[in-house]
Amino acid sequence: MHMGLASHPHVVLWGVAKPPNAPSSSGFCQKLETFLRFSGISYEVGETVPMKAPKGKVPFADIKHDGKTVTIPDSHFIIRYLIENGLIKDPDAAAGLTPAQKGESRAWQAYIEEVLYSAIVRDRWYIDENYAVTAEEIFGSMAWPMRPIISWYFRRKVIESIWNAGMGRHSQEEAQSLQKEAFEALEARMSGHSYFHDSEQPTSIDLIVYAFLANTLATSGNPYWADMVLRNHTLLAFMKRMTTLLFPEYGVLLHRIEEAGVLN
Repeated sequence: MHMGLASHPHVVLWGVAKPPNAPSSSGFCQKLETFLRFSGISYEVGETVPMKAPKGKVPFADIKHDGKTVTIPDSHFIIRYLIENGLIKDPDAAAGLTPAQKGESRAWQAYIEEVLYSAIVRDRWYIDENYAVTAEEIFGSMAWPMRPIISWYFRRKVIESIWNAGMGRHSQEEAQSLQKEAFEALEARMSGHSYFHDSEQPTSIDLIVYAFLANTLATSGNPYWADMVLRNHTLLAFMKRMTTLLFPEYGVLLHRIEEAGVLN
């Protein structure tokens, strides 16, 4: 039987420029790539800017299957499309999660993406010393005089976005207290388990937790959050396990995780 393109789907993940052998500077781009890597589907990473995206934010994806190319924006809906069209397996169904467990995962996803990550990104762009590090990491290879112009433009846009979402209206102390609450909740939930639901294999929430932890540990621009994670045995063990499984090429991240484990 001739299977055609249906048996060889391919995804082009369009996101911000990604450093070689390291996580993306965008937590949502890293989330999508983590799902793609875990699923084993053929994919590649393309570089773009949010202004060119269908919803004005990255990632978005060109999904090639069954003789057509479909463009889907937003990591959540990209993953849903891939699962609903049988292009990748649902990690939660494969692990046999109950409806209640799936609901818990979805609640944690929203907590991580909408509260925790927003508070961390606020630290990167609102605090001047953190911004200096973030700008150098993201725009450091860019030629002068474009580098300060582009860096200033993106800082203004991110600050505006975080303000409009509400997180920018909090004080630094309040935003960091939200990070501490999330850290303590995550550490308590993961303690004693290899994976979030104590399953034998990662589920969707494990992939999400991993992606945002990888994003936040790969930068020096959010030291308050990273310091808490790098002193925690539970999360370090989880990060080492998942990085080794999915992204063994992330040598600098692995070294940072292993070095923190030795020091602790």
